[in-house]
Amino acid sequence: MTGRRMKNITNSGEFCSATQQMSVFQQSRGFTLVEILIAIFILSLVMATVYVSYSGILKTSHQLEEEGAIYQMARITMDRMIKDLSSLQSSSGSFDLRAGKNKLSNREFHTLAFWSASHLAFGENEHEERPAAISYYVRQDEGSESFSLWRADVSGAKPDKEKNTEGGFIICKNIDTFRLTFYDSEGRETDSWDTSPAAGGDQTGKAPAVVKIELFLVNLNDREKPYKFMTKVVLPAEK
Repeated sequence: MTGRRMKNITNSGEFCSATQQMSVFQQSRGFTLVEILIAIFILSLVMATVYVSYSGILKTSHQLEEEGAIYQMARITMDRMIKDLSSLQSSSGSFDLRAGKNKLSNREFHTLAFWSASHLAFGENEHEERPAAISYYVRQDEGSESFSLWRADVSGAKPDKEKNTEGGFIICKNIDTFRLTFYDSEGRETDSWDTSPAAGGDQTGKAPAVVKIELFLVNLNDREKPYKFMTKVVLPAEK
């Protein structure tokens, strides 16, 4: 009896030990497939949120860089035009300034040519601040639908209408609008000016009192809302 009872007790102990081992095994068996899928789903949501936030920051950074470059280009252009026009010179007792309009691909842009003491010297034997025929005009970029503003500068002893219509260099890109408005000494405004004797009228030999420059640059992110820049230049009043 005693031996049988001891044997039963031993078997019972082995059974309890095996049960405890199985319980421990079940507790340490790891994650189920459902739990892993849920964890992957949560991780995907977190990564997607991080990616969207990073993409937004990167896009905003690029836009700020583009806008900074656009504003710098517009500022340089305006500063150059202000200096050129403010240095308007008379020749043989009269000013030479002619402005009109040019059509390009069903678009209309102003052109401007004048005699100024604001020559830009690029050659070794050239000197700054000497009389030159300066002109601004818009050209369509080759192989593209975009437009650029050009500046031509030809120095000489006197104004020459034939020398300032070609050549030069690009001073501003992605032009949407290049518009000029002229004001005479009495405040009357017009969108054209011609001091040449052949044009006749009150403008012959006389410079406008003020020139308003409007420069709109293409907004690549929203073409309906171009970047707008405007300034006014007071010109020399006396010959």
